[in-house]
Amino acid sequence: MALLNHDEVLLKLNMNKAGLYYLRRRDEGFPQPIRLSKKVLRWDEEGIDNWLAAKKESEDGKNIRIGRREPA
Repeated sequence: MALLNHDEVLLKLNMNKAGLYYLRRRDEGFPQPIRLSKKVLRWDEEGIDNWLAAKKESEDGKNIRIGRREPA
């Protein structure tokens, strides 16, 4: 199991800190971090990959852009 730190998750999702903060609160399906200690959080890379794959295979068949607004 590969564990990603906060900065690695940001890079993988191409987001800033605020984007990840809101994503974690807005999307109940987003993987919860694993708390290794009081101040250390890690995310399972496979869980992040599975979440991304599910977003790509949305119900309407459209790709969802993570962390960015859809064009109007």
